[in-house]
Amino acid sequence: MNGGHLQISRLPLGERDRVRGVRKILCLFFVLIFSLWGIRCTASREELHAHGEMSPIKTYPKDYVHPLMEINLEKVVNENRGLKVLEENATTVHDYYRGGVQQKAEGEVLLKQGKWEEALTHFETSNRFFRVVLRYLSKDEAYLNLYGDHVVIFLPNLLSADNYLKLVTVYQKLGRDDKASQAKGHGEYYLSESLKSVKTEWAYQVKKGLEEILLRK
Repeated sequence: MNGGHLQISRLPLGERDRVRGVRKILCLFFVLIFSLWGIRCTASREELHAHGEMSPIKTYPKDYVHPLMEINLEKVVNENRGLKVLEENATTVHDYYRGGVQQKAEGEVLLKQGKWEEALTHFETSNRFFRVVLRYLSKDEAYLNLYGDHVVIFLPNLLSADNYLKLVTVYQKLGRDDKASQAKGHGEYYLSESLKSVKTEWAYQVKKGLEEILLRK
């Protein structure tokens, strides 16, 4: 018989029951604490996985061409939805990148609606955002950990090139052929910068568009 049991056996009957009750409560308390701790650890691991910390960014061969289904404008726009970024409120590279994407998305809608002047404003604003981004991060990346654990498709050069491709059309519609020619040159420059670091089917589509657009009637 151990000492603890002997001491309890010497207590009055009512006191013994009370001590045993307290012990049971303490045991249940510790079981509950450890159970909750285990659940929290599991949840934390799942949260980390969901945010990409447990899945490192995949690397690709140098000449790998990312298919359009993997990297496209729709995906880029979806990644950068949220509170609208204004030029006067942008403070980080991520702000400027997101703002550039948002302005481009609005320009695309207006372009389809044939609202040339309004589309022009948004594409030009988008390019201003991207120029700020490129001062600090000059290379396109298929996937970049831009802030915290948030991984995004990061293509400021390609997005700029695509903007200039659309601006060629806009300038032509507005009868500003000199500006259309300049936009084509800018588009070709940013496209070449994009292809230096990452190759995508999207970029080759833009390349084809820039080569052909001035031939259209």
